[in-house]
Amino acid sequence: MSRTTSQHRPVRTVVNILLAVLMAFGVSAAITPAAQAAPAAPQAECWTPQANGEGRGYMYWNNSGGHNLKSGPYQSGCWNTGWAYNGEMIYLHCWTYNSYGNTWWYVRVAGTNIYGWTSEDNFWGDSIDENGDGQISFHQC
Repeated sequence: MSRTTSQHRPVRTVVNILLAVLMAFGVSAAITPAAQAAPAAPQAECWTPQANGEGRGYMYWNNSGGHNLKSGPYQSGCWNTGWAYNGEMIYLHCWTYNSYGNTWWYVRVAGTNIYGWTSEDNFWGDSIDENGDGQISFHQC
């Protein structure tokens, strides 16, 4: 008896769940997609880092009144987590390069609990030794 496509779906679902669990723990696997499968579009990597560096910045002025903060270091593909108004002070936590080679910073808007990612092109920095140890350290996420 031959199997139909609908009989393969539960197996694929279980395999996908198993792979997701393994990848969450740092285990990787290479799987060759079926010949009829379309290539997947690139996905934005959205995450919340744990590093807390030093420094602060001020948002550049633009015509929209400020800048969206994102859930990852990408303009598209990651959702908005908040808003930083023109000239508003932000605290710099850590930085990373996205897959396009652009520098993005994970920040907190001063005086709020609003966190998110913003492009380095959206603010100017003001390095400050916040913990008084005589060094200014910027952490890579």
